[in-house]
Amino acid sequence: MSNNIILFAVVALAFLGGCSSDKVNPEGKGREVAALVDGANIYFDDVNDEYAALTPEQRANITKADALSFLIEREVLYRQALKEKLVATDEEVNQEYTYFLLAANLTEAELKGQLDVRKSSLEKFKVALKKQVLISKLLDKKVPVQFIIKREEVEAAYNSSMFPSSGIPLEKVEKNIIDAITASRQREQRAAYIEFLKDQADILIVAVPS
Repeated sequence: MSNNIILFAVVALAFLGGCSSDKVNPEGKGREVAALVDGANIYFDDVNDEYAALTPEQRANITKADALSFLIEREVLYRQALKEKLVATDEEVNQEYTYFLLAANLTEAELKGQLDVRKSSLEKFKVALKKQVLISKLLDKKVPVQFIIKREEVEAAYNSSMFPSSGIPLEKVEKNIIDAITASRQREQRAAYIEFLKDQADILIVAVPS
């Protein structure tokens, strides 16, 4: 699993950093630019906020260069979602907001307190959340959810696992193996699509925060 895939897996919990990119000086004056994506600035403090929002365990495997790469990918995906004229409804954003609170084990008051510390707000948080809903919709639209998986692939995965030596028959784990192969292919297709979009975008990395 690549570092960028890890970052996608924890994106919801990184919103506390990512949603605050305009918390001070929204025009960007006096802020150091780390990268530009089709003319849009990504600032050093955006990267630092994103990195700071990760757990110590995640930071052990992810560098600030990875965080910058993730922010670039997120901007590229967001801009493509707008080009595709995708829409995130208030209901969808509220559903994701509820899920976020549950996943982060936070009350709304606790979230507001954390955002206040970062000089941000629930309004800005939900704007960032809407952005992520659009990105998710884009990826759902562009990446298949089902694949043709041949019997020999399933058997090869079974034979290379611990199941045979444990005496577990293929029939009992076949669905799990198919699900694992499907998930792996989705990750590969997602990564390939993101790389395609990045190749089409005008990206300039000015500097990477240390």
